[in-house]
Amino acid sequence: MTSNSVAQSAQDITLPNIPELYDPNFLDALLPVSKVAAAIETVTNPMLDALKVHSHRTHTENSAQALSSTESASLDAFSQLGSWSFSPDLDKSLFAAWDEDPELTLKLIWNLRSIHEGKNDREVFYRAFGWLYKNHPRTAISNLDQLVRAAIKKKSKAKEGSAPIDDSGLAHGYWKDLLNILALANLNQLADVKKAPAFLHSAMERTEGSRKRAAKKDKKPDSKPREPGEATTPQKPLDPKQVEANKQAQAKARESRDNKFKESHALLLKNLKDPKFLALYVAVARLFADQLVEDLKTSQALDQLPSGHEDRQSTLRKISLASKWAPTPLQSHDKVTNVSTAVALLLNHNRDAVTTTKYRFPSSITSQPNPESAEQMLVLRSFFQRHILTPLRAQTRVTEPLMTANRWSSIQYNRVASVCMKNNTERFFMHDKDRFKDYLKSVEEQKTTISGATLLPHELVKQALQLSTNDKESKALQEVKKELAETQGKVIGAQWNTLVSNLRDSGTLDNCLALCDVSGSMGSLEKYRSSGNSKSKSRKSSSAVEPILPAVALSLVLCQLAKPPFANSFITFSEEPKFAQVDPRLSLLENIDSMCQEDWGMNTDFKAVFVDLLLPLAKKHNVKNEDMIKRLFVFSDMQFDAVEPSSEEYESDGCGDRSGKVEAEWNTNHDVISKAYKEAGYDVPQLVYWNLAGGGTMEVQHDRKGVAMMSGFSPGMLKVFMGEEAEEEAKDEGWVDVGKEEKASAEEAKADDKFTPLNIMKKALGKASYQGLKVLD
Repeated sequence: MTSNSVAQSAQDITLPNIPELYDPNFLDALLPVSKVAAAIETVTNPMLDALKVHSHRTHTENSAQALSSTESASLDAFSQLGSWSFSPDLDKSLFAAWDEDPELTLKLIWNLRSIHEGKNDREVFYRAFGWLYKNHPRTAISNLDQLVRAAIKKKSKAKEGSAPIDDSGLAHGYWKDLLNILALANLNQLADVKKAPAFLHSAMERTEGSRKRAAKKDKKPDSKPREPGEATTPQKPLDPKQVEANKQAQAKARESRDNKFKESHALLLKNLKDPKFLALYVAVARLFADQLVEDLKTSQALDQLPSGHEDRQSTLRKISLASKWAPTPLQSHDKVTNVSTAVALLLNHNRDAVTTTKYRFPSSITSQPNPESAEQMLVLRSFFQRHILTPLRAQTRVTEPLMTANRWSSIQYNRVASVCMKNNTERFFMHDKDRFKDYLKSVEEQKTTISGATLLPHELVKQALQLSTNDKESKALQEVKKELAETQGKVIGAQWNTLVSNLRDSGTLDNCLALCDVSGSMGSLEKYRSSGNSKSKSRKSSSAVEPILPAVALSLVLCQLAKPPFANSFITFSEEPKFAQVDPRLSLLENIDSMCQEDWGMNTDFKAVFVDLLLPLAKKHNVKNEDMIKRLFVFSDMQFDAVEPSSEEYESDGCGDRSGKVEAEWNTNHDVISKAYKEAGYDVPQLVYWNLAGGGTMEVQHDRKGVAMMSGFSPGMLKVFMGEEAEEEAKDEGWVDVGKEEKASAEEAKADDKFTPLNIMKKALGKASYQGLKVLD
């Protein structure tokens, strides 16, 4: 963007004098240290505890007996918070969890965002962070760096026979999270959020709209070039009245735009007077500035290495993605926060650290350490974009600027980020078809890689369902669309394989099956299949995810991760349970179509999986206890059908009233299933209840053995259950073998004691990547 275009903008790019911006101890100055409240000792009473348990009895939407709490506030939040969570329910849940365990709740909030080790749900994380920012601002702001630092350690894959090579780690979030949080806070859309924030969704709609317009433009056949000397077709002059109307409309739009900028700047100045917001503002600006300084130093070191030097690639990998996501002047985040000005001021303040022949700050402002005038800030912002962001983005081969510059042949497809590849496959095909198809062929031949590990599987399933062509279009256009659909299918399949392969690096899943809820309350896959060509579908509804989508996606992921003979198998349940298998030789869409051919009913008869399918078959074929399935993952909205109590569970008063014992005995579906297994002489399998909706019902309390409770759409949470064999082997080193059967029995009993909802949550939140989080207020 040129200086002229910046100058012509109506945006007021100035900031007031902010001394704290240059103060490393800004947090202490703005939010003085306060004493963390000591934990209150909990006094219990057996009768009161019994009343609490009784008060948590509830029913599912299908009238099944259930619980509204696990008797652990932190576990309730862990297993219930998701994309469906808004204020005031979210606030109530977090208040209760914080009162119970502040450190665990802080980790729980970060787990909502963690792309690789958590739920990978940025919007519910923003809402939870908003609660933290409102009620514990010092803790919220001081931990911001834990979103973008390499907290998750990883090992790069080494060649066979060689030792693993240490590689840079992974972050829980990404740099854009900082800008989103700052913009939402300034617009009062971060805390107490009762609906999806307008800023995030209007920005996404603008991005999606521009992407669709660009793709539509790409599809149009090129116009015939004009021959030399050929006269242009004269255009019909516009009606003078229409010209005048256009001028008035443009003037009105300009006035409206100017007023919005004035209101936005006034709001920013008002919020900057609030110490809490100012601390957030300074923290975000300093995080970007500090990282950009480090990246500029690395960039200079890279420039000094000759082409082909063995250290060039390793040096290049040290440059972060801060420049990619840094606030570009006059773009969406900068328009509402002027944060580009703040970062530019900080870089100028620290210019001695980066000034070289390549990065030399403008002489018109170097005489003043902290420029304040609009003209000086304008010069700084222009320098920031042209001489810092643009070179760093070019050096790290950021894809988007290359697309904007129409430099398609310069794109390195194996370095395109997951989301960018998912969103722009059509444009790559239209602009650079031959090279892009060659790249995909290399991916299929495992000669190169494609990014996909950070995607959510239901996003890929949705994309696969939307692959289609329109029979009413011309044959030529149908052929183009058919080839495009085939290319998109290859990208989806390749990204799916990358996602699954990345998960396999964490270990294996042994002796387990997925139970996929396909009942009517879960929604319909056909809705997504038809939405690809639907123009009437509202943007609002398209952003909502029906539980059926992640249920199918996570079931497919799990059955690909499971070790043989359980691989590629799962069970669906609705009116009646059915065993199903997928063919690993087929494409993702073909396997989804195969699943959809099954007869899915409307009911949610969860109990039938066990009492009508698994147990009868086990009895019929005399299956030994040790050969039964040990662990079942239940992907569901948790709205199970009611279970009819057996006659012996009633207690009659002699007058036909049998309600007494039913009231005393509260049996969830899980209780009934457990009883059926014990009566049949089998151990109850471990059950992982994976909540995919906001129903608020639970099957067990926090200490129930053999049960885990999860939620959300991310397969990253499966890692909690992977690599268990390696963990046990590590524990067993140095111990004497006391007999295989005796040892196995003891280990199984010990493992079952540890396998409770509360312990599994603590295992998920106890990873080393969360240890940097600190409670400060």
